[in-house]
Amino acid sequence: MSSNRSTEQTYRQWSSPILLELKEREHQLNPSDRQALENVLLERRLIDTGNPTGNDRRKADPAS
Repeated sequence: MSSNRSTEQTYRQWSSPILLELKEREHQLNPSDRQALENVLLERRLIDTGNPTGNDRRKADPAS
């Protein structure tokens, strides 16, 4: 595995639990911080918003 890929994997392993903890405490954040957190969670696909125009790409079985 390349150094960059290894670094990215380590970053994701460490940051995902932190981001999910922030999501649980989002009521304590100011509105701009809350929006920034939501944007990061959506980008990282840590929250499931579904796909309003079709099947959800994150489902394990695309046929269902």
